[in-house]
Amino acid sequence: MREKCTAQRGFTLIELLVVIAIIAILAAIIFPVFNKVREDTRRTKCMQQMHDIGTAVKVYREDMGKYPPVLSSYSYYYDNTTKTQLLYDAAPGHSPLDIDQIVKRSLSKQKTTVTGKETFLCPDNVNPVPTAVTNAIYPPNVPLSGQVTILNEKQVSVPAYFYTYDSYDVGPALDANYGATPPFNYELHYSLDWTGKVGPNDPQNQLKYPNPPESSTVITWCSYHAAVNHSDIIPVLMLSGNVKPVAANQFGPKGPLKFAP
Repeated sequence: MREKCTAQRGFTLIELLVVIAIIAILAAIIFPVFNKVREDTRRTKCMQQMHDIGTAVKVYREDMGKYPPVLSSYSYYYDNTTKTQLLYDAAPGHSPLDIDQIVKRSLSKQKTTVTGKETFLCPDNVNPVPTAVTNAIYPPNVPLSGQVTILNEKQVSVPAYFYTYDSYDVGPALDANYGATPPFNYELHYSLDWTGKVGPNDPQNQLKYPNPPESSTVITWCSYHAAVNHSDIIPVLMLSGNVKPVAANQFGPKGPLKFAP
């Protein structure tokens, strides 16, 4: 007796295309959600680090009677002649030290949670090389402009070099759409002085003054979230210790002197 055969029907091309289309639609919905969750996690960590830095700045002020000249450190190299660390100057034969090797790190010696270089690395920082350095310019919304300079060991004004690892002394300069394309141009985000002058008509919400108003004085801000992940959010650290996630198009045009949370 002949056995009855049952035909095996496979998927048609149209059915396969429908399945692929459904998977693509689901991926288009789910992946942005996952990316947003990951970015929210990174921003939360960044804001906690900024809070720790704000605490260290206040401890420094209590210990030293003034605010630190820089949050992490300027770039240094080891000079074989003097056997000391000198400000990096980009001269031939001078190589920047690892940021963790720097002796003159303002906040690392304070009795706070700011001990290693990790506190200064935003999770969205795409250049976490601890020996990479950069010049910086002043942001466009403050009176001072051009390249940032400092006095070297001979009291001569020289370009200031910062570590790109350091996400809070400097950060990517944003374009008109509040994004940025690597390689970044870096701008100064922490400064005692944004105007280059003193007096009653000078904005008092600057750290060069003994008692700037805590609610309107910006310590620093982080532009990596807007620059790298286009999140349109800039975390801003106030002297009060509060770290606020601010829309880039709200903080950007105002800058550190005119921003009021």
